[in-house]
Amino acid sequence: MLNVIVEFAPARDSISWAKDAISEFDESAKRFFDGEFAQVVTDFDPKSGENVQKLRFRQPLPRELARKATEALTTTRHAFDQAAFAARNLTTGHSRKSVYFPWSQNPVDLEKLLSERFDQRLWNVFRAHEPYPRSHTHSGGDDIIRSLARLANNKHTVGLSIHAHIASMGLPSIHGKIIQSLKVLTPRWDSAKNEADLIRWIGDVEINGNYEFRFDVVLKDTGLSQPVSASDGLHAFFRKAESVVKDLQARCLEISE
Repeated sequence: MLNVIVEFAPARDSISWAKDAISEFDESAKRFFDGEFAQVVTDFDPKSGENVQKLRFRQPLPRELARKATEALTTTRHAFDQAAFAARNLTTGHSRKSVYFPWSQNPVDLEKLLSERFDQRLWNVFRAHEPYPRSHTHSGGDDIIRSLARLANNKHTVGLSIHAHIASMGLPSIHGKIIQSLKVLTPRWDSAKNEADLIRWIGDVEINGNYEFRFDVVLKDTGLSQPVSASDGLHAFFRKAESVVKDLQARCLEISE
């Protein structure tokens, strides 16, 4: 039993360090959004001849956010691999050959990896965690977890961007004499420019929209089919790793009794 605890110590350490890194990421993001990070400005569009009211970020995301996100993601990935390595050593004996967590494309692919790498007594633990993406060809799986695992395995710095959306909006207040045209837009956030158009008009007026904005730091990766909150994604990946470490260690303790 003591041998099991010793073998899983590296995985438990990685879980602890990943938790700290995610907390530090969340704290850094909160400090950023607590500051004066955005402003509403009015630009002139020479192509259309319109005035354009925009929501625009005043400054880029701090670099420490990408560093902490990368640290959290890669350290969490280590926990998956370390737990798989410990379980293999405890069930089939120590080996210099590395073994990694069996991230798969589908359940059939998972079965192949399990039969090649792990003692049969561990198979149900891995199966229960469904380490593959969702598909119409099989049940279960998790697209976000699987995408984050692939992103972690790329071993590059995690890309981040801002995602903004309107929580609420009302009719704009208009002060002036001449209005030739007026368009109150459904804002679409431009992540390259870090801005969104709110209102377009032609005329000699002062216009103020009534908006409530919400912002989030999202993971920037072409493998993600939709924006994924960096904090939510990191927490989900961490919870999965924590559960895998716990379940594999418990199974190895049962086997050692």
